[in-house]
Amino acid sequence: MKYYNIVFILLFVGCKGDLPPYLNTDLSPQERAEDLVSRMTLEEKISQLSSYAPAIERLGLSEYTYQGEALHGLAEAAHGRLMEATSFPQSIAMGSTWNPDLIREVASAISDEARAYNNLGQLDLTFWSPNINMLRDPRWGRNDEAYSEDPYLMSRIAVAFVRGMQGDDPKYFKTIVTPKHFVANNSEYNRHDGTSNVSERWLREYYFPAYKASFVEGGAYSTMCAYNRVNEVPACANDWLLNDILRDEWGFDGFVVSDCGAISDIIHQHQYTDNQAQAVAAALKAGMDLECEGGGDEQQLYDKYMKQALDEGYLEESYIDQSVINVMKGRIRLGDLDPVSSVPYSSIDKDVIESDEHHNLALKAARESIILLKNKNNFLPLSRDIKSIAVIGPNANKAVLGAYSGKPSRTISVLEGIKNKIGNDVEVFYEKGCAVTTMDESFWQELEEWGKYVEDSEKEEYNMIVAEAEDEFGEDDGIRIERASKLAREVDQVVLVVGTGKFVSNEESDAESLDWPGRQQELIREVYKANPNVVLVLVNGFQITMNWEVENIPAIVETWYAGQAQGTAIADVLFGDYNPGGKLPVTYYKSEDDLPHIGDYDITKGRTYWFFKEEVLYPFGFGLSYTSFRIENVSLDRVSYDPSKEFKIMLSLDITNTGKFAGDEVVQVYIKDLESSVIQPEKRLRDFKRVSLAPDEKKTVTFELKNQDFQIWDEETRDWIIEPGEFEIQIGTSSRDIHHKKRITEGT
Repeated sequence: MKYYNIVFILLFVGCKGDLPPYLNTDLSPQERAEDLVSRMTLEEKISQLSSYAPAIERLGLSEYTYQGEALHGLAEAAHGRLMEATSFPQSIAMGSTWNPDLIREVASAISDEARAYNNLGQLDLTFWSPNINMLRDPRWGRNDEAYSEDPYLMSRIAVAFVRGMQGDDPKYFKTIVTPKHFVANNSEYNRHDGTSNVSERWLREYYFPAYKASFVEGGAYSTMCAYNRVNEVPACANDWLLNDILRDEWGFDGFVVSDCGAISDIIHQHQYTDNQAQAVAAALKAGMDLECEGGGDEQQLYDKYMKQALDEGYLEESYIDQSVINVMKGRIRLGDLDPVSSVPYSSIDKDVIESDEHHNLALKAARESIILLKNKNNFLPLSRDIKSIAVIGPNANKAVLGAYSGKPSRTISVLEGIKNKIGNDVEVFYEKGCAVTTMDESFWQELEEWGKYVEDSEKEEYNMIVAEAEDEFGEDDGIRIERASKLAREVDQVVLVVGTGKFVSNEESDAESLDWPGRQQELIREVYKANPNVVLVLVNGFQITMNWEVENIPAIVETWYAGQAQGTAIADVLFGDYNPGGKLPVTYYKSEDDLPHIGDYDITKGRTYWFFKEEVLYPFGFGLSYTSFRIENVSLDRVSYDPSKEFKIMLSLDITNTGKFAGDEVVQVYIKDLESSVIQPEKRLRDFKRVSLAPDEKKTVTFELKNQDFQIWDEETRDWIIEPGEFEIQIGTSSRDIHHKKRITEGT
């Protein structure tokens, strides 16, 4: 809150009856926002619907910055504040925890740090996170930014993240979050001009659930509409999506923001309207409230053309009023117009920023996200009773944080983590081995060309990219591989840290292939040939088709981008101080040739574990442990259902740790429709619980299944139905590792 706002509010201190309604904290946010907007001129109202909203001093309304500095993305907070702040594991890693309670705790820590910065007078409190687009294709350039290929798992995590970020105060938001990009937006090559054509059934059953849960259960106050068209209508001008579904059906009463530059795309890329004023009118009438600028062919269309749209009859002022009311309600619920003393989050101070408590939470999250994919003959944990170890690989000596990451003051690489773990007892050697990928001469030319025109605000980022590129590609990989294989021959044990990075795939650039980028496979094979005592540590943003490695390497650990404490967490797992319990939130495929074209959004053509029938490297939900578990005594409290009535089915089971290590198992409950008149997924995840057990410990776990767990969308009646027939309830430890099956049948 700016100083003059405080002075302005103090002018009204005294009886609340003397306050204008928009400053009366006893009134509802709706009433206050309506009064505030009624006092604005048309020009003032328009000014509040852009990324940068200027102050209206006569009303005591401070300036508000939604996006941050141009394209620097300061409004992102997917796994930490985008500045000097704690960096938690990237979203796909958080999905691997299968632990919504942990994710809520992480989100609360992120929002605490955001509030602390705001209380210091730095930055505002609306964030363009989380990304809950479905991970239906691993080639998507933003694959690391979202949580799962499964709508149920995505929903549980999304709700937890929203609640953690927005807080639990009944009156005030700690921050406002923006589940994005609504909807069916996960192919970068055509994101500005493409269309995602999806039937209403699969929109509702696959692409919508995480969004619906975010708003209906989580209470998310904002959402971001996508660049792409949905069934040929731009998402940010899609009346059915933003009004019929989002507001009318789901009861959303917050504000919709465009992806940055998406209003420009309506006219310039999609050519959906004849001119800019029509594009603005189409977006606003569809319920698109706030324009995020900083992208597209033309900037600031709301600022430049909204008045024209009004004057030329494309738009009525009531639409503008409603959008400003939606936005102002958010600011009121953040406490932006209220005395500091009345906002509970105003007491969060700078001590929380990068605190030891948050670093330890980042470590906990990293540990829980790690997945043991292969462990032949109990190769892991590694013994400390060795003389030497080589840590090799392009991702070994850096903490890879992933997209939209901040700048934590402390990060721990795998190399550092191992050195810290084993101290001086074992000699530790390092070789890079090769770059993550290869770059031809055109890359350096483009980088040099960019440098000629880089703005002052981008110089730090540019210099960092140049330095990173020189480190990555400044030496011949053939020489690096030769040195690495020579080192491997001379040590007892090799930890080979390989994967991906921002030079492989990123926002605006899908992965060209699911094979190892660059010369990494050559590095892996040469090192293994020199010394077969290799554990492969994956630090990656998407699934790699590593068939040879799965066949030959004795141990493989998936870590994704595990945040600032990744090195410590990985070392803990490798040496047995933490038993990995993470599970894959996605399917690991054997070949990208098994997948449809990335631009095809019809999931029935072999997308995800729902419809993919071929052999896989590792199935959705998979993850090993250093211990073993037994699931038994599975029972249902009923074996029949009446599709015309509300019903509940209670499922109970016992799980026992039958091994020698304490550990976690994720019990997964799937439902398979055995009799259906329409195409159905192979199965659907409907519940799960992560259970921690000491050796020989047994726990009873219960699950509750309801009507909606058995429903499908009927495209003839356009309603949810339960088909008559029989369902199979499957209990397992992955989508393909099913331990028990129970059936329920239609009946009374």
